[in-house]
Amino acid sequence: MLIPYAGPARIVVGFDGSDDSHRALVYGIAEAKARSAELVLVYAVDDTVLNSAWGVVFDPEEIKQGAADMLAKGVAEATAAGLAPNRVRTDVVLGNPAAALTRHSDQASLVVVGRRSTDPGERLFIGSTSVGVVGAAHCPVIVVSENDIVHEARTGLIGVAVDTSARGAVALEWALTECRDHGGKVVVISVCRAPQGRWFTGGRPTPEQEQAAIDVTRARMTDMVSEITEDFPEVDVTLEVQYGSPLDILTARTEELDLLVLEVHASFPTYSVGGLIRGLLSHGRCPIGVIRPKDSHGS
Repeated sequence: MLIPYAGPARIVVGFDGSDDSHRALVYGIAEAKARSAELVLVYAVDDTVLNSAWGVVFDPEEIKQGAADMLAKGVAEATAAGLAPNRVRTDVVLGNPAAALTRHSDQASLVVVGRRSTDPGERLFIGSTSVGVVGAAHCPVIVVSENDIVHEARTGLIGVAVDTSARGAVALEWALTECRDHGGKVVVISVCRAPQGRWFTGGRPTPEQEQAAIDVTRARMTDMVSEITEDFPEVDVTLEVQYGSPLDILTARTEELDLLVLEVHASFPTYSVGGLIRGLLSHGRCPIGVIRPKDSHGS
């Protein structure tokens, strides 16, 4: 069950002046306006850069001043977009960026962070900051990139990835709450995973077997989803079940969605995330929303 959030309406954005962080800033400004929330811009300077491998020691005060100057530009953009100056504040942190944003997430409605990316055909990995925040944050996280497809008009469609083990129930509740409070509709997506691996020797399933798997999954998903959606009668919800590779299918769907939401099941001490989430963060073409069902509140 989604843990209610009783703290202040606050959007936290990781901002360092990069293209991806600027995309996060734009997204965060829009969310702050929609939620009548405070906007907090966080510039975290990884302390490992303060002492380089070449023996060069950087002046922390000089770095902090440069960060403050960069954040001032972000504040100016936020106020120009219509946020009152007293609703925008900044924080410069010398330390691990993921840890800094995670600390802020405890008293935040939402954290927005950019993902480092290059050419969509080449980016196999994403930055450690976005992965670290996704795995440890105490509130929902939305990860954006300058490579996301920008629709001429919002589709209003939030996709939620779930499976028959009920993983995704908290993500679904979060998405339904967002649509109820801010508008939109939900498509619940479940993928019957095709057998893979060198040890699978049963041959390719027949079309009849694939359809049978889809039918069984749809029946199970309908039961699970209906238990949650009955509390949100005003939200339009559809159920979509496909057969194949979850990463390939969900990545393709991101081209049509405003947001794709998933649960992440990361635990102490590593807070590592699975390959599916890493893949979607790397190759998705829309913002990716992630929530931890354990020790995490909704927005």
